[in-house]
Amino acid sequence: MDNMVSRKKAVGIGVLAAVTCSLVTGLTVAYVSSGAAQASEELKPIVSQLNEVQQLVDEKFVGEYDLGDVEDYVLSGYVSGLGDRWSYYMTEEAYEEYKTDNKDTRVGIGITVSLLTQDDGSEALEVQTVAVGSPAEEAGFGSYDRVIGVDGSSIAELGGYEEAVDAVRGDPGTEVVLTVVDYDTGKTRDITVTRGEFEQIYVTSRVIDGDIGYVKIDRFASETDEQFIAAVDDLQEQGVSKLVFDLRNNPGGSLASLVNSLDYLLPEGKIITLNAKDGTEEVYESDADEVDLPMAVLVNADSYSAAEFFAEALREYDKAQIVGETTSGKGYSQIVYPLSNGGAVGLSSSCYYTPDGTSLIGKGVEPDVECSLTDEQLEHYYTLSDDEDTQLQAALDAVNEK
Repeated sequence: MDNMVSRKKAVGIGVLAAVTCSLVTGLTVAYVSSGAAQASEELKPIVSQLNEVQQLVDEKFVGEYDLGDVEDYVLSGYVSGLGDRWSYYMTEEAYEEYKTDNKDTRVGIGITVSLLTQDDGSEALEVQTVAVGSPAEEAGFGSYDRVIGVDGSSIAELGGYEEAVDAVRGDPGTEVVLTVVDYDTGKTRDITVTRGEFEQIYVTSRVIDGDIGYVKIDRFASETDEQFIAAVDDLQEQGVSKLVFDLRNNPGGSLASLVNSLDYLLPEGKIITLNAKDGTEEVYESDADEVDLPMAVLVNADSYSAAEFFAEALREYDKAQIVGETTSGKGYSQIVYPLSNGGAVGLSSSCYYTPDGTSLIGKGVEPDVECSLTDEQLEHYYTLSDDEDTQLQAALDAVNEK
């Protein structure tokens, strides 16, 4: 849902990292030739200035440069100049990675990492999440383990964070040796992991306190709706009488997946309305089938787009209480348009509205029960127990009272 640049990066797993998630994902629209003529006329002043700069570069610049890099910076700057934080430009490499990230299966080892500067000043890749069923999970990786070396070279020797992440990636069936500091024991060991293909799991679930179904939705990808419905069906078969949906740190994603997930939960009525620049309106509605159980939705400041919309739609139908923090406040959907240079632009192409006709732009979703984690809890978010997770406890209390 957002184009916030994150220092967290996916290494061959089912999590989109440092790349924009959008409410409308993976759609392409044909380029209209009449628009090209109009655009070229409007761009004449810019082209003239670029030619002037290029002439100065040709005559005066003493350094070396790559014209392809210049092109990427120009295009990125143009889109940034629109003043829309949700629109973005992707280089050819970034676009290929984006398409890979949106596949239902991934090739790699299955971890997301962030850059960590250690006490001695050296850099490490700190593991945030480990994908279910991935080679990393099978090898015993856990959250907050620290990768300090790849195939015998330190992060610094590899050239830094980006180069180290690239070194971890590779073809299926190949091996990589990671030097890892174990989070639990503090001991350093070498772990050999065979890169492989694995299904991306976006939804996990379990029963808490005997009768509360807990469902964690990491992202609204193309398979999320099927995984979500299966998870809730399974929990109901286990006899749960209440549901808690955890959408903290969920960056949003696919419109179809969002609509299908809400349709499964909501009674008959409007789900979402999208208005395009040309005045076209799209309305998605729910059928009469619904899940009639008390619900609570967990969100935080990093719940974006489809995630915050999911929470607000349930509340507007009086299906759920929202617990946590005020969300990001996104109300535009993006479509990714491929470019002739191999890159792509994601442009905000529609405004979207909740079932009651509300836009979330700039205000987000305010929780019914406000609750934040402490800095210490956030430092160990992925290893918090249920008892240590005060936001989860607040959601359990809310659903028990509903």
